[in-house]
Amino acid sequence: MHQPVSRRDFLRTTAAVAAAATAAPAIALGEDQKLTVNPIPRRKLGRTGVEIPILNVGAIEGHDTRMLNLAYENGLHYFDSAKVYANGNHEKTIAEWFQKTGLRKDIFLVTKDLPTTPDQWVTMLDERLEALQIDQIDMYFLHALGDVGASVGEAYSAEEKGGEAWPASAEWGKAADKMKKSGKIKFVGFSTHCANIERRTALLNNAANGGWVDAIMTAADPILIRDNAEFSKAMDNCYNKGVGLVSMKETRKGLPYVKKLVPEYKEKGLNPYTAVLHSMWSDERIASICSYMGNVKQLTQNADAARKFAPLSGKEQAAVYRMLEELQHTCCHACDGSCQRAAGSRTAFADIARYLSYYEEDGRRAEARALFAALPPEQRDWAKANLHAASRACVSQLDFQDILTRAAQKLA
Repeated sequence: MHQPVSRRDFLRTTAAVAAAATAAPAIALGEDQKLTVNPIPRRKLGRTGVEIPILNVGAIEGHDTRMLNLAYENGLHYFDSAKVYANGNHEKTIAEWFQKTGLRKDIFLVTKDLPTTPDQWVTMLDERLEALQIDQIDMYFLHALGDVGASVGEAYSAEEKGGEAWPASAEWGKAADKMKKSGKIKFVGFSTHCANIERRTALLNNAANGGWVDAIMTAADPILIRDNAEFSKAMDNCYNKGVGLVSMKETRKGLPYVKKLVPEYKEKGLNPYTAVLHSMWSDERIASICSYMGNVKQLTQNADAARKFAPLSGKEQAAVYRMLEELQHTCCHACDGSCQRAAGSRTAFADIARYLSYYEEDGRRAEARALFAALPPEQRDWAKANLHAASRACVSQLDFQDILTRAAQKLA
């Protein structure tokens, strides 16, 4: 069930932020440059007990040190990275920033890798530490759990090999415990945006029941949480058992094409993206939102939205639902396989739509093409698929004739 933040908890959080703001020190970088902190609200990340900012810095395309400075000044003291981000260079940029600023202890740092065995997971940790030039990572994730393709480890992602059971695996749990005892990491978890919502739901439930996963970064959005009871119950399961939840991709539903904003949010000074952020933050199960902010305007707008956040009223939440429902959806976050069954094919409809949005909405063209090329041949083939039937069956009502026509032009 969707759980709004109580007014008491909200007031407690904002009071703490206000107190921190008055005490925020200036950080010396040199004779002429200082970083000052303008805090944003924080929440506890599950049973870790660690309080993290409700907005964190996603970095699939990477950032330079100037953007990391801006993130720090805006209270975004949670950096999300991975081995593969920015063609393998993002961790190096973070390392340079740590060395320049001396602010490693101020940042909650997450990075990810793609192991296929527990032993490889342990070995890869040393590679991540070397790239980051540090001796401890706050949260170490398996990357893109549940996806199938060359971009992730088949041993834990392929459906026939029990990918959904991984978060409850005793063998992987022992590897996690070993890394924690070494002092090289504090916590472990995984990220997942697999298109099949049943698999994603199973991953969350197995993480909650397995007992050793500390946190999950999962694709989610207000409509999915409202309409998919099983996914929301899985979020409940994680929340009640202390598995921290971080959301991502909540704004990937055609928002660039919104021409006007509903009055409820225009009055608040929000745009379509930040309105959706407010909707997600109103769910107390979400500890933080991971957002890729590729420029100064996006970062400052999102951080300002975090600072002015207050739990939504029913009318305001309904306005977000209405806005999302009226959009021409470009992505599906809740694929149940109906599109493939109706089309009579193995075409990866939801994955291709997501990759096309990377190309068209984010400008991540090389990455989008690489991800498309990494799909198995049968998942890239729609020549004999009944696209009209697939669209009729799609839970997000995607127009696959249109989407796949553009994908053929831009991704193939």
